[in-house]
Order: sequence, then structure tokens, then C-alpha cells
Amino acid sequence: MSAPSAVPSALKPRQIGARQIATRTARLRRVLDAAVHLSGFAEPRGDRVQAGLTVRLGAPGETAVAVIDRRGGEARTYRFAAGDPAEWAEGIAGIAGGRGSTRVKVLVDPAACFLRSLDLPSAALPRMRALLAEELEAATPFRASAVYSDWFVEGEDVAARTLRVRHVVIKKARLDPLLDALARAGLPVGPVAVGRDEDQTMPVDLLSHGHRSLKALFPGARTGDVVLLAGALLFLVAAFWGWRAHQDATLSALDDAFAATRRSAGPSLPPPVQAGLATILAGRAPPLARTWDALAAALPEGISATALHLDGAGALVTLETRDEARALAALARVPGFEAPVLRQAGDGPQGTRTLVVLLPGSRP
Repeated sequence: MSAPSAVPSALKPRQIGARQIATRTARLRRVLDAAVHLSGFAEPRGDRVQAGLTVRLGAPGETAVAVIDRRGGEARTYRFAAGDPAEWAEGIAGIAGGRGSTRVKVLVDPAACFLRSLDLPSAALPRMRALLAEELEAATPFRASAVYSDWFVEGEDVAARTLRVRHVVIKKARLDPLLDALARAGLPVGPVAVGRDEDQTMPVDLLSHGHRSLKALFPGARTGDVVLLAGALLFLVAAFWGWRAHQDATLSALDDAFAATRRSAGPSLPPPVQAGLATILAGRAPPLARTWDALAAALPEGISATALHLDGAGALVTLETRDEARALAALARVPGFEAPVLRQAGDGPQGTRTLVVLLPGSRP
């Protein structure tokens, strides 16, 4: 008997080492999940939410319900035999101590669920919930209205453009008595996770019905806390707006002060240079494109400009028209020029009149 007893003693250090590695791996996994969630690269794992009370629902053959209380630091387990949900409610309320704000997490054994894996097109991901509900009713005797369900992606085949989807389903008749007992106890139900242990749960929440939405930012906040937080945010927004308005007013006052200082200091260029610049600007012709656009806008239908010459004196326009007075009146409306002066008039083709008109005194 000595030889067999020596084998377990030799394996004991290895078992302890493997257990420590598994514990560290589980801790590292939780840390990585939290880091990925906080960085915004993944949706929150509702099945990993820590709760003060955990209610375990076993396999179909197990009729007892276990309640695990971790609020005191040390986990305490209570078991309730199968019975009326009112009895469960009374017992769970007694464990909770009448504190209705205590979050309750429900852990369902996978054997109590209907699990299936499906290969579906990647393009169906935005409407995966509706697609799974339709496929469930078509391929199984279940009805979507009679079950709780959730799903998650197990893998992806990039070449085939398909997703491997895991669908988790449980009958409402199996879960509703427990949810009814928690409701009677006045306890808010957190996620309904699926797994044999809390560290081995699937990334599902059966109460979500397959919806993918972020949880509330402050799930346990009271109305007064939310009002105070909203007031603080409004105060910060008003303070920022006031600071920006003050900054804009200060910059505007500085601009006005700089402009007034420059005006009081007089011209920065010597008088001869300013006189030369004035002469150059006076001899500069008006912009060609802008003048053409102004003529096109001012001339009515039936009057066309066939030539345009620009210089420092103004614009010399050649027109084809049948009504000389109407053409001169239209040129008087061209912005940037003074009243038109008729330089030359003659007969044009097909009974028209050719007018050469000067628009003097261009104003920049």
C-alpha cells in the first residue's frame, strides 16, 4: 500500500501549482475584461457583474434553489427546497435583510437551457436578434414569446463571411417562478447568467432577449442624486459658456484697442510711398470676371454685350440692342460704376443698334 500512497503525495505539489495558475489566469482574465471595457473596445460583460446576492438555478432534475450571500466578505450559502414562490420570496427577503437596493444575480445551470450553434452570414449581424427568433420558431417547437434568450459570437470565418453564433434559450416556465419570487421580495434582478460557476459563465444575459445596449451609467443612483448630477453638469456648461463669452469679449476689446492705436499713430508708410500707391490703385482696372458677372446680371433679355475693355478710366462696353434707352438704363444699374456715357451708336445686323458705352469712375 506504500507505493499507491506515494503517488498522490508526489502529485500534490503539481495540483497546487495548477490550481494557483488557474486562479491567477481567472484574475488576469477579469482584469483584461475590465481594461477592454473601460477603453471602449468591447461591450460590457453583464454576466461578470458583481452582485451582493447570487441565486443559483440548477439542472432540470434539481429542485432546490441556492442563494449565495457575499456581502459580509465571506460567502454564505442558503438552500430552499422546491415550493411556492411566495415561500422563496419570504426566505430571500429574510436573507437580504429588507434592503431593496441589493442587486441579485441569477446563475442558471447550462443543463437547464437549450443551447445551439448556428453558422449565419456576417451581414445578418445588425438584425441577429430577429433572425434568431425567426429561426427558433421555424426549426424548434419553441416560440419566441415563451422563452428567454440571448446570443454571442463564438467565431468568424472571414473567407466564407459567416459567423459562428451560440444561441442560449430557456423556457419562461422554468425561470419565471424564481423571477416572481425576487419581485415579491422587492429585490432588483441583475443579469441572468448561464454557467456552472460564476467564473465560467457565458457572455449572455437572458433578460436582455438578445438586445445589445449599454447599461445605465449610474444604475443605483436615486432621483435626488441624478438631479444634483444634472444640475452640476448644467453649472459646468454655463461656466464654460461664460468663460468663452468673456474670452471673446476680451479678444474683441484687444482688437479694437490695437486698431485705435494704429489709427492714432498715423500711416506707417512715408507720404511719397503712399502717393505712389494711390496712383497705382487709381490706374488699376476693375476685375474682369466680376465686371462680366455684373453686366450679365444687369442686362435684361434682348440686350447682349459683345465686347468689354477695362482700364483705369472705367469700362468700355459694346452692346447689341433694339432699344437704346433701355440699354442705357440697364447699364446705369451696374454696381461700382457711375452713369453710362454713350460714345458711339450705329446700325447693327438684323435691325439692331450697336452701342459703345463708357462706364466711368470705377469704384473698388
